[in-house]
Amino acid sequence: MKFIFHYAKKYWVSVFLMLVFIILSAKIDMELPKYTGKLISEGVAKKDLAVIYATGFEMIGLSLFSGAIMLTSIFFASRSAGAIARDIRRDIFTKIEDFSMNEFGKFSVASLMARITNDARQFQQTFTMAMRMGVYAPFVGIGAIINVWSISGQMSWVVGGTIFAIIAMTIFISIFAMPKIEVSRKLVDKMNLQSRQIITGTRVIRAYQKDKIEQDKFSKINKENLKLNIFLERIFGVISPWLTLVSGLSLVAIAWIGSYLVKDDSILVGDIFSLIQYISQITFAFTMLSMLFVFLPRMFVSINRMKEVLNTDISVKDRKKTRKLPTEFSIEFKDVSFKYQGGEDYVLEDISFKVKQGETIAVIGGTGSGKSTIAKLIPRFYDISKGKILIGGVDIKELSQKELRKLIGYAPQKAMLFAGDIRSNISYGSDLTDEQIIEALKIAQGWEFVQKLPEDISSPVEQGGKNFSGGQKQRLSISRAIAKNSPIMIFDDSFSALDYQTDAKLRAQLALKTKKRTKFIVAQRIATIMDADKIVVLDSGRIVGIGKHEELLKENEVYKQIASSQLSVEELTTSQKGKE
Repeated sequence: MKFIFHYAKKYWVSVFLMLVFIILSAKIDMELPKYTGKLISEGVAKKDLAVIYATGFEMIGLSLFSGAIMLTSIFFASRSAGAIARDIRRDIFTKIEDFSMNEFGKFSVASLMARITNDARQFQQTFTMAMRMGVYAPFVGIGAIINVWSISGQMSWVVGGTIFAIIAMTIFISIFAMPKIEVSRKLVDKMNLQSRQIITGTRVIRAYQKDKIEQDKFSKINKENLKLNIFLERIFGVISPWLTLVSGLSLVAIAWIGSYLVKDDSILVGDIFSLIQYISQITFAFTMLSMLFVFLPRMFVSINRMKEVLNTDISVKDRKKTRKLPTEFSIEFKDVSFKYQGGEDYVLEDISFKVKQGETIAVIGGTGSGKSTIAKLIPRFYDISKGKILIGGVDIKELSQKELRKLIGYAPQKAMLFAGDIRSNISYGSDLTDEQIIEALKIAQGWEFVQKLPEDISSPVEQGGKNFSGGQKQRLSISRAIAKNSPIMIFDDSFSALDYQTDAKLRAQLALKTKKRTKFIVAQRIATIMDADKIVVLDSGRIVGIGKHEELLKENEVYKQIASSQLSVEELTTSQKGKE
């Protein structure tokens, strides 16, 4: 409830007006059966047309007024619930945007999507009903019970039996159905995850002819979900016929007992019709309350899932007091060690090196050596476990993340393009002219293929850039990093899909056009890093060598092994002679 109040208090005016209109509508609805009794007893029974017309028109007027008031209450209830759900979705999305890579490891993408969409919608729908029926049903139910008692105390056992039957059904549903709702939510997450995996991995699945295996995986989850939903629908499906039965028996009991009471002149014939309406109101009220007890647990499950995201502690945070950005952009690692949150072993240990502003530093190593992890530490996608990372002599933890990332143009390992056009992708987050975009494309060797497109930089980009090849996507991603014009550029194995000729041209242009910028390159290919001012060689998370290409070829065994596995003896000899 604290969670709901936190968001609802902002819309207290709408909630208050909704409550006023609901209570007013309930009050009118409780008066209508009295008019029915009067119409029958004083009008129909006595054949008094004046009473019939007068009472009838009053009933029509009150019904229309009650309907208008109820519509108004629905408007305020829907408006409040919609606004609250909007705020929750916004806060969840904002929270996700603040997630570090550690937090993304705790939730699958499918689960996060389900929480923003399905869970928020479940909350909105149930909260709308809860606000309306949670007030209307008790008010009408209690009022109807009092009115039944005032008309005939002998009818109280009919009311008691009706209420008992409805509550018994509610308890039955709660015992058997409620524990299954959380299971149902988890199955939806699993189904979303499997669907996403199949759709995004279609090419690999088809290439290995594993369509049947993936279909079987999906079918298994789908069948589990089907069985659970059939079970829940069967349980919930009992409600309607049971309530119809209870309501019907109650009305029969009222008519049967009432006929004896009318015969004994204990009550008027019109009171029978009033009692029938009051019993209908009681049945409706307690039915709605039962439905609330059925749906509220679903809403609370959704709330708990959303709270899981909102209450997640962010591992990478800004300090309360941050420093101004440095004016010099060297990068230094001082005794840096890193392990993933919850991990036991260090991925990187005692990493120390320095690169001056304008220089190019490259990191190379075998698979799993930690080279890409180093690149992710500079923009604080993760926070280091020990040591310091300095930019211009300032610890990056003393800078705000927003300001720190302004200093960095980042091209990730997997090129990420957004739906739109080439212009919007390269100028992403920056206000660039077409000339600046084209210049960045030229440096990244992307202008050659972009200018051949029908609309060049206005050409459309599909989601994920699936209308471009791997090499084209990488060049567009590199162009984005260059176009940002940041003093530091990080290329996290972002040249891997380029052919050797394009790679060489790109590096030559980078050296020529970005002399004042510090360049940090992670690569697996020796050819990509041969011209770097400094090369860091990693092995199992430790530095085993630092130097230039020709120095490492002579002195470092790990580097020599990597080089010899990629270059021929002739190429190695040529590169050494060229440097000499």
